[in-house]
Amino acid sequence: MSDVPSILREVTVWPLTGVGVFAFLLGFLIARMGRREKLQRRAVTSESGTFVDMDAYRESQRSKARLEQENQTFSEFFQILTDFTKELDGKMDISLLPKRLLEIVDKIFLPSQILIFLSDPNVPQSLILKESKNTPKDLGPFREIRFGEGKVGWVALARTTMDQEDFVREMRTGGANLVARGHFLFKVDLCSPMLGNNQETQGVISVGGITRHPKFEKRLLSMIADLGAMSLINRRLMEDQRKKANSDGLTQLITKRYLQELLGEAIHKAEIQHSPISLFIFDLDHFKKLNDTHGHLSGDRVLKETAELVRKTVREGDIAARWGGEEFLIVLPNTPKDGAWRAAEKVREALARHTFHDDEGEALGKVTLSGGVATFPSDGRTQSELVGAADEALYRAKRAGRDQVLKAEPKFLSDVSEENFLGEESGGAA
Repeated sequence: MSDVPSILREVTVWPLTGVGVFAFLLGFLIARMGRREKLQRRAVTSESGTFVDMDAYRESQRSKARLEQENQTFSEFFQILTDFTKELDGKMDISLLPKRLLEIVDKIFLPSQILIFLSDPNVPQSLILKESKNTPKDLGPFREIRFGEGKVGWVALARTTMDQEDFVREMRTGGANLVARGHFLFKVDLCSPMLGNNQETQGVISVGGITRHPKFEKRLLSMIADLGAMSLINRRLMEDQRKKANSDGLTQLITKRYLQELLGEAIHKAEIQHSPISLFIFDLDHFKKLNDTHGHLSGDRVLKETAELVRKTVREGDIAARWGGEEFLIVLPNTPKDGAWRAAEKVREALARHTFHDDEGEALGKVTLSGGVATFPSDGRTQSELVGAADEALYRAKRAGRDQVLKAEPKFLSDVSEENFLGEESGGAA
């Protein structure tokens, strides 16, 4: 009976041991197969023939694509930068600058909306929309933005480039109200000011709906805005220097020589566009007597104040010059004879209302003018013909009693018909 347990043990242990060994081997094989399958799933053959991790490979491919895109963006930017800096010589027409800036921003950021604002020299702390992409045609009063108004106005006031995170932080920490009436029409994701001398805001570039986000996008837009500001500064400096070089020392109006140059260009342009251009020439009545009575210093004072009245009265785009002595000439582009006569009457009336004083504050009495108006092409097709026609009308005004403006008389009936035709096309000046 004692041999029974040992027999049972032998019968029981060996099968169990065999089962255990078999289970171990089976588990080992399954684990190896799973590991190999996992490695196969995560491995890929590279171009050099070596095996690399699939996740790492995919990430490297994404990084490569991103770097290639950034490289392309920077290459485009520096090419545009090179081309644009060549234009920063003061010769660029200032009216073309907003469009040029829009083209640059569009190529770099591929946005759905772009806004180019420039400051209004006549209205302090104000921006005017000069060029845009994908904005409603009729913005009405929203074309003008005051400094501090909405996101664009806030950037103009703060004089710093801002993105959406900056706007949110400014509202949360600074308590700024960046929501302005009507500005829901504008998408503002990134915004940069154009800063001129003394860090004064010359304009603002706003970008919305950006589809390409290059690295350092804030810095890129800021560089574009700086280039725009440099162009504005260069152009204005060139204009100031040219005005000084071509301005009369006493009245600060342009000189006769420079006016003749501008008038030649204006007549050529009018001829190409089949539009009228008018001249208004006048001189001050009894000016020699005023000089003899009150002295040349008082006479100079009258000439300076007359020039200031002319500057305040003429329209933007009109060209005023001192023609010589007490004689002045104003060029009125795209203006028929009736419109030019009405504009001339405004100058005459302003002068008649004005009270002139000598250096001691004594009134000099009433100063009036006599003038004549002539129009291209009915009164002449060249400078000399037009000036001669206007001058002849001026002397008729003097012979008729002074203090009046007369129109040049057409020499032929056909001239009247041509004048009326051009007048109907262009309209009159108010």
